[in-house]
Amino acid sequence: MKLFRMLVIGVSALVASPLPARQKSPAAAHPPSIFTPQLFAALRAADLRLATIAYRLTTRNVALCRDLQPALGLQLHTLLQYQPRARAAASTAFNFTSAVAIEAVVAGSPGERAGVLPGDSVTAIGGAPVNLSLPAADQPATTADRDAVDQQLAALPPGKSVRLELRRQDRGITVDVAAVPGCRSRFEVHGEDEAAADGAIVQIGAKYLDLFDDDGIAVLVAHELSHIILRHRVRLEAAGAKFGVFSEFGKSLGFHRQSENEADRLSVYLLANAGYDPLLPGRFWRGPGRQLDPGIFRNRAYPGITQRAAILDAEAAKILANARRPVIPGLLSGRDEPLTGTTK
Repeated sequence: MKLFRMLVIGVSALVASPLPARQKSPAAAHPPSIFTPQLFAALRAADLRLATIAYRLTTRNVALCRDLQPALGLQLHTLLQYQPRARAAASTAFNFTSAVAIEAVVAGSPGERAGVLPGDSVTAIGGAPVNLSLPAADQPATTADRDAVDQQLAALPPGKSVRLELRRQDRGITVDVAAVPGCRSRFEVHGEDEAAADGAIVQIGAKYLDLFDDDGIAVLVAHELSHIILRHRVRLEAAGAKFGVFSEFGKSLGFHRQSENEADRLSVYLLANAGYDPLLPGRFWRGPGRQLDPGIFRNRAYPGITQRAAILDAEAAKILANARRPVIPGLLSGRDEPLTGTTK
């Protein structure tokens, strides 16, 4: 069994998820022996892989995003987001000396250039202390601490240097990270077999990182990021659309179909602006992405694979006829418009 398969089994037991999770059977519990250094190393590698793709997409599509934040190329995590039974092992594996730390650093990013290292603990951001305490051993896992730190960072000017006060082993250091602007969103690997976006965070199922190469993951991330850029959650709620199993009935189906169509089309531009081949999404859905098609059980908000690939190829053709970058599509003008339930 691949080590990453162990991660797929263990990730939900290790980390709290900010989006509602399906109920898990007690049989899914795992003995403490699963919390090995190799498992935490795999978790770090998975998070870094996603963070690297997200950094590329968010920093090269600033012109398409209204809400921006400083992009440092740093993956933060907090000790409180790990389940109590995994917390001691996580603290040791990741060298936590404060409540929040650097899990991973994207290669070539401002964080790497400033000398930030994985395992550095964060004590202040932009001159403001990180007022978080180390959790008690039995304190329930939550992402609240991580969300608070993310909001503290996102509130800073997007294109200016960010001063970080860090603890590295037994000494304090201060670094100035020459941040670049990036589209405002958070990204994480989670334990569900799905890709999702709730308006603020993009989640990619751990299983997908094992199934697809980086190009395939970029297609999924770009689609979910498009939902955030186009404000689909807000627009769906404003339209009175239902979610979950009720999304496929009545007017809700039309609203969800429109949002999925728009997200697919915008994703082609996000990928092209980030240096990917505009034809990549169509190839993905005709090829490896077919594994995600449940056939007759497909959510009706999504078109069939063949139709979906054709829609993506049509957008790619528009980009290939336009040499300038970034390409800014007209559909962005609709992000403040009510959903109509029709697709164009």
